[in-house]
Amino acid sequence: MRRLAGIVGLLCVAVACGPRTHERAPWFPALRKVSRGMPTELPAAEAARLLQTERFELRDMKPATGGVTRVDHGEVYFPARGVELEVKWKVAPTGGEGWNNVPRKEVAAFAIQQWFLDDRDWIVPPTAIRCVPVEEHRFLTAEPIVDGTRCILGMVAAWLEDVKKPDEVLDEDRFRREPEYARHRADMNLVAYLIAHRDGRLANFLVPEDYDDGRIYLIDNGISFGGLVWNYFRPNWNVIRVPALRRDSVDRLRRVTAADVSALSVLTQLEADPQGVLQPVKPEAAWDPADGARLENGRAQFGLTADEIAGVKARLEELVSRVDAGEIGLF
Repeated sequence: MRRLAGIVGLLCVAVACGPRTHERAPWFPALRKVSRGMPTELPAAEAARLLQTERFELRDMKPATGGVTRVDHGEVYFPARGVELEVKWKVAPTGGEGWNNVPRKEVAAFAIQQWFLDDRDWIVPPTAIRCVPVEEHRFLTAEPIVDGTRCILGMVAAWLEDVKKPDEVLDEDRFRREPEYARHRADMNLVAYLIAHRDGRLANFLVPEDYDDGRIYLIDNGISFGGLVWNYFRPNWNVIRVPALRRDSVDRLRRVTAADVSALSVLTQLEADPQGVLQPVKPEAAWDPADGARLENGRAQFGLTADEIAGVKARLEELVSRVDAGEIGLF
């Protein structure tokens, strides 16, 4: 306990009481849109809304480098808005998910961070599950996986600009010296802990290329929320590794309700329109709480299973308990 108190004291000097070296960006700084041919910044909340609800067209898709399963990088065009956004696109496998391609878990990670982070501080980029008409998906080989539809189901996420793989995920000396670095690393660890992220390859983390204020992004969250397959050979972030957590983040997590947790059971629901294209609709209760990818004729529903939700709830309760017991320090 004396050692923990010393660590937290140092953090108070460096983080809570130290000068701010940079103004906080007003939005997720790595997103860009093109409107009328001109690139401009795009608030993350707007990117999320567009990807989740607006009709779009896939354009200029090409295979992205890295990863275990195929990911494509290109643009989506929102005709009603005249806006383009760079995205990554991953086709959902037969049945709606595979061992490392689980769109619903990617969406769940995006949702859970919003329990305690505002959009300018999101760690996981805006992510959604959408279905693209077959004729617009002709440049990529895929078939509809939902009976009664004519669209290709997949995960779409905002593409991060001007980022790179970090040399290391955590520099503890820098954590104690730099307030912004400590803030971002602590919140990243908190997201990774809550979702039980167990794929600690450096390629699953991204940092700014030029403006290094300590910000870090968590991508490729398919191996999360438990399961038999995970990365045994890397230090994973499903445990708290940072010296301390942000008090504000933990206080916001204390206000998460049972309804907030239960809402993870249905993250996305889609139903076929007259053309056979699955469109977002208002979610119903989970059709089958034991299954996360629920595909029926002409419709689909995605969320966490009852067991996965129980795991999230248990991790949240354990975190608060350990903070209250003084096992995890705050700054």
